[in-house]
Amino acid sequence: MKVTAVSVFRAPMGAMKEGAQHAVLVVRVETDQGITGAGEIGLAYGAGGRGAAEIVLELARGYVIGKDPFRTEQIFDAMRRKTFWGHVPGPILGAAISAIDQALWDIKGKALGQPVHVLLGGACRETLRIYCNGWYRSLGAPEAYADAAMGVVARGFDAMKFDPMKLDRAGHGAYPNRRIERAHERLAIARVEAVRKAVGPDIDLCIELHGNMWPMDAIHFGKAIGPCDPFFMEEVADAEDAEAARQVAEGTGLTIAAGERLCTPIEFRRFFELRAIGVAQPDMGIAGGFTGVRAIAQLAAAHGIYIQPHNCGGPISTAACVHLSFSIPNFLIQEVFPVWPEDDRLDLVDAPFERQIVKGQMPLPTRPGLGVELNRDYLTRCERMDA
Repeated sequence: MKVTAVSVFRAPMGAMKEGAQHAVLVVRVETDQGITGAGEIGLAYGAGGRGAAEIVLELARGYVIGKDPFRTEQIFDAMRRKTFWGHVPGPILGAAISAIDQALWDIKGKALGQPVHVLLGGACRETLRIYCNGWYRSLGAPEAYADAAMGVVARGFDAMKFDPMKLDRAGHGAYPNRRIERAHERLAIARVEAVRKAVGPDIDLCIELHGNMWPMDAIHFGKAIGPCDPFFMEEVADAEDAEAARQVAEGTGLTIAAGERLCTPIEFRRFFELRAIGVAQPDMGIAGGFTGVRAIAQLAAAHGIYIQPHNCGGPISTAACVHLSFSIPNFLIQEVFPVWPEDDRLDLVDAPFERQIVKGQMPLPTRPGLGVELNRDYLTRCERMDA
């Protein structure tokens, strides 16, 4: 079997209520045996998506087309080691490599008639515990957060994540810039307290900070919400600063999670060696797909650190995360956005995993490959680029 073509489909989405722009980018790899695979560039928001799409096509021409898709390690190594900049890929080049790797594993699974998690060593569990994200869009008052959180619990979830500083009192985007204003901090604390009071002590709350503060402010905030017993506090300082994460962990006594913007095992190694985090969050769409993130998971296990794959894109990203999470022993919990009320991205595939969650648990996939098929009618409405 040989790869014959690689295409990128860009599905632009409308702005979210708080103003964030999204565009899901899907990679399709075709073979001479008619088997196709899908991957997703992990840059559905922020800058860099178009750049990664162009890099996918460049990598395809140089290292993928004409190659045996079963040789994922060889192709991955070539994309990293023979491209010069791939030694330290960063999120843009890393996203291109990741999407191609996902698609190749999808092809392998389909060709062998097996789910990807079987090829990765088999399932370590029968279901995945899921936490719900995306439930607090456009909310302002702490009471509104409490009501929405109760809705999450009513849907069967026993864990949820939110950034209590992301929005101002009117529900508009208001990320702090390192130093947080006291009034905004008090509002954020009140939101966490209101949610905890509403859902009770048995629901896990994951508190996201998006790397927008420096240690002094993160420590102050972490101490304030400590009585609410957060499951973890995420990206508490600049994304690449392991020493700062350790400082916040020591200053608050809270479990720290990080890693969604890191791309290689070497970048994660610094966090692991410093014992800066208890939960690593590599993104399947920028940290090397299955080949790259599996290596990160193994390194994390050697340091006694859990894995919670970062996931905030389209349904291909979710599918990739689910298969990886089923196959690793140090999995903790999986991030999922069960609904995207602003757009129809879940219709990119025939059976999105987001719609298969039952009482906060994801069932074990049984379909071959990633377990989802691209919706060709949907792709005709997307911007297309070919290698």
